[in-house]
Amino acid sequence: MSFMRTITAVSLAAALSMGTAVAADLALYSDKTPWNAGMTKLAEGASAASGATIKLQEITPTDKYQAFMQTSIAGNNAPAFFTWWNGQQLSDLVATGIAADLTPYWDQAIADGDFSADQKALVSVDGKPYGVLLNVANWVMFYNTAAFEKAGIAAPPTTWAEFIDACDKLKAAGFTPINAPASGGWMPFIWFSQLVLGTNPDSFVGLTDGSVAYDSADVQNAFKVWGEMYAKGYFTDPREQDDQKYFVDKSAAMFLVGDWHSGSFAEAGMEPGKDFKTFLMPSLSPDVQQSVIVEASPIVVSKAALDADPNLGKAVQSLMGADAANALGSTVQVYNGNLKAKAPNATIEANKELVATAKPRALVRWWEAVPSQIQGDLVAAMGAFMFNPTPEQATESMKTMQTINADYWASK
Repeated sequence: MSFMRTITAVSLAAALSMGTAVAADLALYSDKTPWNAGMTKLAEGASAASGATIKLQEITPTDKYQAFMQTSIAGNNAPAFFTWWNGQQLSDLVATGIAADLTPYWDQAIADGDFSADQKALVSVDGKPYGVLLNVANWVMFYNTAAFEKAGIAAPPTTWAEFIDACDKLKAAGFTPINAPASGGWMPFIWFSQLVLGTNPDSFVGLTDGSVAYDSADVQNAFKVWGEMYAKGYFTDPREQDDQKYFVDKSAAMFLVGDWHSGSFAEAGMEPGKDFKTFLMPSLSPDVQQSVIVEASPIVVSKAALDADPNLGKAVQSLMGADAANALGSTVQVYNGNLKAKAPNATIEANKELVATAKPRALVRWWEAVPSQIQGDLVAAMGAFMFNPTPEQATESMKTMQTINADYWASK
């Protein structure tokens, strides 16, 4: 799917002239249904602070949410508040003129010690912040501690050879080593991007800016390793739509995902720091620098809504406060980066320590970094491989992705 193509098709001018009608539609739209309790608290706090009534509205899965937002913006009916993504996804949104510049609120939050300038940069485009941080997450490998113990794995792997050895031991002990769903319209990129990242972080970055081809040697290596892992039976059935099912039912021992998922595991009855812990994924070679993906999700404010009702600025301040951060953390165990807030659980606190100790190269997640115009089509090609992980399909997927990629950058 293409965010910008949809906007263009119905006239960008229309999308920029939303008027004050948006202000009457005081909703906080989100695709994060598992975070309902926390998101509801945020909406309630923002309502109390501003005097407005802000209702939470949820649409899932993610691809349906994106389609809804495309239509809403193109039809002059963007919500006052809505969750989005940073990186190129935020840049594309800002280009439509819909997002409010939140510089005054960020300046105050930094002065108050709630956030840092580096955190502001996570939701900035050309130096200006266009979002309130909702989630700041490290992408780590979760593992079931009981499964590791049963398989005789004394400590988390620190090299790729140790990781493959752990997978073999887990399989021998009766577990599927890795939970790897293709659900939600986005998850196929997880292992593709991790294996490219582990092969060559520079190639990972190059895929997002057009300087590296999707059929380059490093991508070919990633697909080769990915296929070998499927052939060895390391992954769960990608058709499962409950993305955490196999991890929480303990049939799969590991799950590579953002540490925001720790709250969902806890809600399912797993205790963070006891039933599951985490480790940073090693590179495929000791010669390759270890990297970690840092995901940052913003809440965007409609410029038209804020212009129509300046009191909504108080809602923005509420969303950036420590009380909001703790409400989110205590209900759904998601961390928004507020420096005065408590870490939601032992896993998120431990992950902060893991990153501080290892000092890996921090990179923007592929989903946010890739141009939005080609994001959906690229993910579909990755998903095609997950459903048919053969060398022939790998070649076909790479060919399809590079055609999409080359056509996009040729148009720039």
